[in-house]
Amino acid sequence: MTTQLRGTAIICRTPENPKPHFSWLDGGFEGEMLKQNSYSRAHMIETPDGLVRLERDTARSQPGTRRRFPQQAASLQTRWCSSALKIDVGRRALNNQARFDGQRVLFITGERREESANRARYNQLEPHACDRRQGRKARHVDAWRPVLNWSEDQVWDALRRHRIAAPVPYRLGWGRSSCMTCIYNSPRVWATLAHYFPERVQRIADYEREFATTISRARIDVLEQAARASPFEIHDAEALLQASCHDYTLPVLTSGAWKMPAGAFGAELCGST
Repeated sequence: MTTQLRGTAIICRTPENPKPHFSWLDGGFEGEMLKQNSYSRAHMIETPDGLVRLERDTARSQPGTRRRFPQQAASLQTRWCSSALKIDVGRRALNNQARFDGQRVLFITGERREESANRARYNQLEPHACDRRQGRKARHVDAWRPVLNWSEDQVWDALRRHRIAAPVPYRLGWGRSSCMTCIYNSPRVWATLAHYFPERVQRIADYEREFATTISRARIDVLEQAARASPFEIHDAEALLQASCHDYTLPVLTSGAWKMPAGAFGAELCGST
């Protein structure tokens, strides 16, 4: 059985159940960000038997308030988007399904050492935080980072050899496959979003004003960041249209000549490290 991260959802597959099962935080990023003197929302877990809603244990926790964007920091308490929307969701999906008890589970993620000094210290294979191989449930969970030691050249070469289409963010010029409006976006990425998706940037600017806190540690709001740079020139109309859609509809494998995307080897900051 394998488990993989995909954005803010967790995908689970087993040989017996090849259909992917997703898990996510009810209300998503915005719901967590707007929390005010209340508990975080439930985790939603798709299983072979249907959707499970895992409420929070209010007896063991206290209500809290966020009312601000995650801040640029290594600490996952400060940069809470990764912990609240991905890490915690994945752990609860593993810990609350009896089908994983007594099983060997492989949890796969795609970090690379080159991406940051923090990721350079990761282990390629190690017991996952949800591992209980010596416990009563005998749930054996390994965390595996198969491309941890790869260079970016190796990543693109593998996609080229297997004729896998480049992810949409790279086709648009992004140097990372991250959230479109990631808190780490550079001024040029904000300028690109303001040009092609102005409503997205304005919505964030409105929240910055409401919270009286900017995303940037320099206290520069996203509209001002966007005004300080020129946007990417995007010529891939197919990828641009897909970026506006909720569901992915483009082919995964290329039928024509494989093309290196515009964002490959890019230097613009646009994702968590």
